Amino acid sequence: MTQKHNATTSSAEPLVKLPLNIPAPYSRFYNSEKWSALFDNDYFLVPLTLGACLRLPEALISDIPMTASVLQFGATFGPQIEKTAYKISSFGKYVLVDNNLKQLKRCERKYQYLFPQLSFLKADATRFKSEEKFDRVICYNLLHELPPLSKVRVIDNAMKLLKPKGKAIFIDYHNPSKWNPLRYFIRMFNRLYQPFAEKLWERPIDLYATEKVGFSWRKSTFYGGMYQKTVVTKTGMPK
Repeated sequence: MTQKHNATTSSAEPLVKLPLNIPAPYSRFYNSEKWSALFDNDYFLVPLTLGACLRLPEALISDIPMTASVLQFGATFGPQIEKTAYKISSFGKYVLVDNNLKQLKRCERKYQYLFPQLSFLKADATRFKSEEKFDRVICYNLLHELPPLSKVRVIDNAMKLLKPKGKAIFIDYHNPSKWNPLRYFIRMFNRLYQPFAEKLWERPIDLYATEKVGFSWRKSTFYGGMYQKTVVTKTGMPK
């Protein structure tokens, strides 16, 4: 039986606590309305990301056709959800999954009257199950927050939820080029606040996937290698 994709159905559930091995800033950003409002403001986010919050969503939606059925793991700040919803159009389907009810509520308040194709579901991306398969599955700046085993589970789950010829699109951090002037600042920041981010420096996303047969991979990078877009396509080849 198909689940009802609506955050309001879970309003009585307690807020999901982040794992103890996740640094305090994540709890502050995701469980505080004040911090969330700040990071969801383009006037703050654009200079903070050097414009990446505008360019990366464009790279994302270039692989999303109109009227597609799209599943996204993780609520995001900035214009990414809006740009994706516009690209899908009202004839498509867009399901946003997050285990943090506060972030789902923020997105629901922001978008529910703008995009009727967008629905909200409180669930854990590592364990999310659905009988429905999707044309596209999005993980946008999610993997760098997760420990390695959770990375594996999310990537594998995204691939399992694809229709034949469907694509899972991962936008996330990457190992910056050695000439990138921000490389060492980013490394210092990661060591302080994002202990799992450099796992994406050490291994490409495709090496976290446990299933390789029947899928093809491609990767492009941005901002001197600081960000990556990795796309896995379900080719339909027999196992």
